[in-house]
Amino acid sequence: MGKIPLRRYFYFIIISLPWALLCFWLEEFLLLSVIILFADVFFTRIINWKLLITWNLPYWISKPWEWIKAIVIALLLTIFIRTLFIEAYKIPTPSMEKTLLTGDYLFVSKLAYGPRIPFTPLALPFLPSMLPDGKVTYIISPERRYKRLKGFSKVKHNDIIVFNFPEGDTISVEYPGQSYYSLLRQNGMHNNEFINKLVFHPVDKRDNFIKRCTGLPGDTVFIQKGTLSVNGVLQNESDFLVRKYYVRTRHGILNDSILNLLGTNRKNISYNPNNNMHIISLDEKGYKFLLNHKEIQSIYRYVDPSLIYRNTEIFPHHEYFQWSPDDFGPIYVPGKNITIPLNVNNLPVYERIIRVYEENLLEIRDDSIYINGKLATSYTFKMDYYFVLGDNRHNSADSRFWGFVPEDHLIGKAIYIWYSKEPGKNIISGTRWKRLFKPIK
Repeated sequence: MGKIPLRRYFYFIIISLPWALLCFWLEEFLLLSVIILFADVFFTRIINWKLLITWNLPYWISKPWEWIKAIVIALLLTIFIRTLFIEAYKIPTPSMEKTLLTGDYLFVSKLAYGPRIPFTPLALPFLPSMLPDGKVTYIISPERRYKRLKGFSKVKHNDIIVFNFPEGDTISVEYPGQSYYSLLRQNGMHNNEFINKLVFHPVDKRDNFIKRCTGLPGDTVFIQKGTLSVNGVLQNESDFLVRKYYVRTRHGILNDSILNLLGTNRKNISYNPNNNMHIISLDEKGYKFLLNHKEIQSIYRYVDPSLIYRNTEIFPHHEYFQWSPDDFGPIYVPGKNITIPLNVNNLPVYERIIRVYEENLLEIRDDSIYINGKLATSYTFKMDYYFVLGDNRHNSADSRFWGFVPEDHLIGKAIYIWYSKEPGKNIISGTRWKRLFKPIK
């Protein structure tokens, strides 16, 4: 072996150092052994790497083999980036308008809170978890326990977060777009139509949702007449919040020029010609515009009625809690290592956490609570949880309807809109040019 050129040492360090840092970040220390192979490539040359690289194949095999290698490397690199760094996401519903519009395409940072190692690593990439016939595109076994790598920060108030739908663990094949638990509440546990054709998804294969985080572990969240307070402090949501309003005009339906200034269209409003009454979703700017418009006779905010009716869809789906979307709580957001007193009165709020998310055997015997066979008067949580709301407050299925977001369901933070297109239009006429590469706040 002759004198080793200095550049080989340089190349070895350039390749080995990032690899070592990646292994420590992943906490996969066995992968550090790959550095021995790097050393052999640059120094010892025990393995004949040149022979492996120039492996002689017939021409009719070598050509497609080059394409196959390129495609496999591209797929592996894409999966690696999506899993650990950044992923694209499309807004499918108007629940976050006007912050995020239907048809927005986002970049979601996995590094913000730390990338989550997949629970089910054996899956077909770039396909939905479940096909229309009910077949899944992944193999559950082997299934990994929850593990999250270190990130740049923790979840903060008003972060827009992407997460797996907490109630998405069970899907009715006949009604894939609806919550299975909502179907049960509406139709009863006895209805076999929803029980016999089910698919059970692991955490990372449940549908993706996007909402604004309004409650962190240890917070008390309270919504009163549509106004949010956290830990007793009223929250200023005027920059992004959209609410429903009753708007009465003097001379018929709102014209297109007014609707264009409001940034909405006719299909998004309800109108009663008998009294010129509209129901329309407005942000603070739109409300102030109509408030001073000569065509408007009256405008006032819609508030969901409370204690007038029993809405079984409102969390925690128990008759003891007569809440509505606009009068909700107060509710305490649990967190890791936080202990709360537990009784039959507050159990409905935390039952799903204890039984499902943290996998305990929970029983009620003669108004006493037993967890894993032991009498329980308190409970200490194993994970952090979050309370989330949609910015389009009267058109959002969020924590008011299905409860808390567990820490292990968290995917990442929405950071940029990289493309936006109005649904139903082509790329040329439908592209919203002003929204391209817009940071998300």
